[in-house]
Amino acid sequence: MDFDWRTRTAADVSQVDFAGFHSKTVPELLERNGDLASRAFLASGLRSITLAQGEDAWTWDLDDGALRVRSGDTGSGARADLDDEWFSDLVNDVRSTVALMISGEDVMARGGIIRLIAFEPVLRALLDARPAYESGLIDFTGSDGTPLELGRTFRLDDDAAEIRRFLSQAGFLHFRGVFSNAEMAELSAEIDRWRSAMTPEDDRAWYAAVGDEQVCVRVTNLSKGDIEFPHEQRLSPIAGILGAGQTYASTDLLVKPVGVTEGVSDLPWHKDCSLGLHSYNCPSMTCGVSVTGSGPDNGQLGVVAGSHRVNLPLFDVADDVELPMLWLTTEPGDVTVHLSCTMHCATPPVHSERRVTYSALRFPGDAELAARIKAVRDRAGRETYAPA
Repeated sequence: MDFDWRTRTAADVSQVDFAGFHSKTVPELLERNGDLASRAFLASGLRSITLAQGEDAWTWDLDDGALRVRSGDTGSGARADLDDEWFSDLVNDVRSTVALMISGEDVMARGGIIRLIAFEPVLRALLDARPAYESGLIDFTGSDGTPLELGRTFRLDDDAAEIRRFLSQAGFLHFRGVFSNAEMAELSAEIDRWRSAMTPEDDRAWYAAVGDEQVCVRVTNLSKGDIEFPHEQRLSPIAGILGAGQTYASTDLLVKPVGVTEGVSDLPWHKDCSLGLHSYNCPSMTCGVSVTGSGPDNGQLGVVAGSHRVNLPLFDVADDVELPMLWLTTEPGDVTVHLSCTMHCATPPVHSERRVTYSALRFPGDAELAARIKAVRDRAGRETYAPA
């Protein structure tokens, strides 16, 4: 139950030569991790993919079930033309293929960007020996060896070892009754104060369209000095349960209205490390404080149990992924926790508004690398790469 999976630091980031990587580094990696990478490529559903830089192109495909990387462009399958910066970031696990999608850069000479996103688990398997998802790879067992009850909820004073085991297996937690109704009323009022102070020009604010009105649906990156409500103090026992060194970083304030027609309000399936930096930061934890209750009528957090334990494409969930999907129904004052590598989403409200705050508990990180990811995330929130 180790909750520190970091394998890189900022000192490991270097410029990656495109030709040298393919001609020298890849053959060495295939000697070590070729089986994992071959299985990942098979799982990707790709027939082939070509990575190119100018006139230099390399095609990745399977030859009798084994991953083959050869010079040249066969003219079939997807093709991505990547400049030095993006290629280095992908290899270094700084910015991901999802970040590239959000950036809106036109890199796909053939096929859609989703093909490049499907390829990233192959790269991670080859570089980092992370096995890609396969049916039957993940199971869920309790401390007594019986199947884990994935619908279980906890109290903060429950057995810490049981809480840690559940989180390590499932990738999420649901705590009941952490805050009182009176405290949630105070937090709701503070959310309104922040929203009323926002304008579309404020880079902390995310807006969405509800009918003809632009509504502030999220105020982001607020530190403990910004908010009156004591998120850090009250959520620190949860970080203490893990005991891995994650500390409070920031809080986002969210209001999810009914009838959003455009803008990032309810996010599709993703991981919090979907934009990059998994090797440097994971796992962080996100604690969601249910200011209002959540459920089918007003939206709720969805999680893919066990998805943090396997190398999946970082956007959306394929139909052949057999991991359990759960929808967490909460009462005001409950707290949900999910690890940064757990695939999750938010469903849109149907009849009534949902209010929630999300607080990040993180390891100390490199500010320059974090700023690159923040820029991508802020662009997604403010410029909206897809309808809600």
